[in-house]
Amino acid sequence: MMYYSDTIGIPPSDKTRWRLRTDELGRETWHYLSETESQLEPQSNTTKYLLGMADFEKPAPEKEINTAMESAMKGAEFLAHIQEECGIFACQYKGPMFMTVGYVFASYFTKTDIPDVKKHEMIRYIVNTAHPVDGGWGLHSVDKSTCFGTTINYVVLRLLGLPSDHAVCQKARKTLHKLGGALGNPHWGKAWLSLLNLYGWEGVNPAPPEMWLLPYSLSIHPARWWVHTRAIYLPLAYLSANRSTCAVDPLLEEIRSEIYLPRQLPYESIDFSLHRNTVCGVDLYYPHTRVLDLLNWCIAKYEKYVRPKWLLNKTNRTVYDLIKKECQNTEYLCIAPVSFAFNMVVTYLEEGPDSAAFAGFLQKKDDVVFHGPQGLTVMGTNGVQVWDVAFMCQYLIMAGLSRHLKYHDMILKGYWFLRRSQFTEECVEGSYRDKRKGAWPFSTKTQGYTVSDCTAEAMKAIIMVENDEYLGSEISDKIARQNLEDAVDRILFIQNTGSFEYGSFSAYEKIRASPLMEWLSPAEVFNQIMVEYPYVECTDSSVFGLLYFSKYYPDYKPEEILHAIDIAIAYIENAQDKFDGSWYGSWGVCYTYAAMFAVEALESVGKVYDNSEVVKNGLDFLVAKQELDGGWSESMKACETHTYVPSGQSLVVQTAWAVIALILGGYSDRTPIDRGIKLIIQRQSLEGEWKFEDVEGVFNHSCAIEYPTYKFLFPIKALGLYAARFGQDAAPFE
Repeated sequence: MMYYSDTIGIPPSDKTRWRLRTDELGRETWHYLSETESQLEPQSNTTKYLLGMADFEKPAPEKEINTAMESAMKGAEFLAHIQEECGIFACQYKGPMFMTVGYVFASYFTKTDIPDVKKHEMIRYIVNTAHPVDGGWGLHSVDKSTCFGTTINYVVLRLLGLPSDHAVCQKARKTLHKLGGALGNPHWGKAWLSLLNLYGWEGVNPAPPEMWLLPYSLSIHPARWWVHTRAIYLPLAYLSANRSTCAVDPLLEEIRSEIYLPRQLPYESIDFSLHRNTVCGVDLYYPHTRVLDLLNWCIAKYEKYVRPKWLLNKTNRTVYDLIKKECQNTEYLCIAPVSFAFNMVVTYLEEGPDSAAFAGFLQKKDDVVFHGPQGLTVMGTNGVQVWDVAFMCQYLIMAGLSRHLKYHDMILKGYWFLRRSQFTEECVEGSYRDKRKGAWPFSTKTQGYTVSDCTAEAMKAIIMVENDEYLGSEISDKIARQNLEDAVDRILFIQNTGSFEYGSFSAYEKIRASPLMEWLSPAEVFNQIMVEYPYVECTDSSVFGLLYFSKYYPDYKPEEILHAIDIAIAYIENAQDKFDGSWYGSWGVCYTYAAMFAVEALESVGKVYDNSEVVKNGLDFLVAKQELDGGWSESMKACETHTYVPSGQSLVVQTAWAVIALILGGYSDRTPIDRGIKLIIQRQSLEGEWKFEDVEGVFNHSCAIEYPTYKFLFPIKALGLYAARFGQDAAPFE
């Protein structure tokens, strides 16, 4: 396939010299070998697939695929071809266009070298994700051009070595100037630019580190915020309060003259303090409240005229101590790349480039960098390993594939990976983290953060594999009961039982503060980032996990588990839109995704189309959205607008989600199910592959992110459930 970068003289590096390496805990790192080294280390088939290479060895093609079971089996066969030996499915978990900036900016600030080949491939990725019309960039890869996205990606290109007179830079700069120039950046953009002396810290709304000295009992304490927000604003508070910036060099001088409008220059004449609240209209997804504006004005005056030096020193010690604990808890990975980059800079300032602490960041900085046909980019996290593997184990069993010996190795590899990925140690005392022993993460054990639905789905997968009539006998060393009990305890603890969304489950922690904290949200480009929220999907998964555990271990906390399930089901029912029967999805696109999870949870407690008004309304909503070709089509715009928005073409993944809901929910009319299954089969190649069609995931309502393995996992599940309901030789009616 020809990419835009190929047409403008930025060809890919030698694909045959790239190697993906993974370890038993799911770590993924890319390496560019010399020609000699590449001859000594054969390229894996997975690497060839991930890079889109012509010599990727696909399964032998079928003459035809007619039945749902044939399709499911062929899809699983293809999926096995791209499974790593450790059990994971390595993939480029991409979409957000504000991740690579941290990697590049932190490297530039700390004078950490980025190899030329990685610079080249990062340039390719950014070039290939530019808006096809105006050449700018948005918050994510399918977004409109925004000031934030265009500014930071333009600067990254320049830092990586693309000259200002290159056609890509010229086009992007023109778009940036149309958007008003870099002064219109939201808070994060202003902070990143200030770090590299491309903007003045006096023009950045404050993030006072003194807040970490407040009593935890106060709802405003940062430790009560959503985990990602507090992880970012912890180091940002340090950098902002200390006005941390690097020295200006000739390249930065050039960039200064490029990212602002000619009438705003020279750079030295800009009064940045007048632009703390200047945000380009296309970026302003969530405007400031007047309360926040007033507080920011007061804090800015306090920082300039009142804050004593001794207090700043004290907050520096407090903040850096918490950063060190975050590094201990995550083996320097930190929760995600944004906070990783900020923490790397703070550690460099505190301990220097030769310190052991800074070396920890250097050892892990490439864990989040992933290569693909478009180039090299920084992912949303260090991967999606546990989440994908848990689904794979479950769905192949649900599809009836465990009865076939050829899939056993695939499932068992995943099973053992999940066993290795469970947390066995608690977090460091004083790091404001809940107990995690017994839980599972989203990606890898080393990343270190408990996630409710990942814990539930991983536990469910392990129990399913161990109790499967075809697989159970192959496992002599089954998971210790205590490990499962610890997992259940973590799930029960996370459930929200306060006045706000009683019975629900959040993602990382139970809700620690009121949603009124959103009045103080500084981010501007995201919604609902200040505190944890209840999620239908997390609640559904938690129900599945608890149900499976209680089925095989009925004597452990039966009353607590039953109560937790009952109130969770009540939350799911109450979360349904009473007007149209839909559920809003917070982690996938969108109403289709949420409906699948909600209906599956309700079915698990015996509530289906014929006996539940909630399920009936939910399935009727889905059927009403079916396209003429039999598929479902839902756009990322639905997440932003909170209204179902078709994408313009039916999509395999969304179709699978809808079909799963219709089958499990007991929809009586087979016709819409048949039509959906037919589309899934028709979109599959004879080798078993489904191609990527559109983004599947989302976070914070406004940022799209891809889940590359979804195009296999959910179609296999839908096809298998269809075969289980209508017969192993069933095929969709014409």
